[in-house]
Amino acid sequence: MIEWINNKFGLNLVEDEIKNVRDFSLTWNIFDNLVCQSEFSIRRIEVEYSIIDFTNEEIQPYFEYFRNRYVAENVINERFNYLRFRSNDREEFVRDVLLGNILDIKSKVLAITIIIYRFRNNLFHGLKDFRFINQQEKNFDNANNYLRIIINKF
Repeated sequence: MIEWINNKFGLNLVEDEIKNVRDFSLTWNIFDNLVCQSEFSIRRIEVEYSIIDFTNEEIQPYFEYFRNRYVAENVINERFNYLRFRSNDREEFVRDVLLGNILDIKSKVLAITIIIYRFRNNLFHGLKDFRFINQQEKNFDNANNYLRIIINKF
């Protein structure tokens, strides 16, 4: 498939550079199936998370990754806009968590999940430019590893 994409669009994508992007679709499918019973919504996931104990050690590396990605000098940066939040995606909540205005662990877990949900929507609905998808590899590596932690809780 990668050879066809490269030939069709004049690209030079390399299998190893898009591994985590490719794996994300399966990881999200497992997460949605097991954690959300195939009916993901932010409200539903918030309820599911309410009965799970998360540790700071599990979550903090991912929180730091996304905070460093979307916050610069204690201000939300331009990159955050490319998450393309929709009206029900709780954008202000995610901003407040990333800025440190909301500190509890469950809020961090929910905010990270919402960011990853935006990755999912942007990827699956064609909003991420496939020509540069290899530049998203680190984002999807973090997303996959984070989802693995969540899936293991259920």
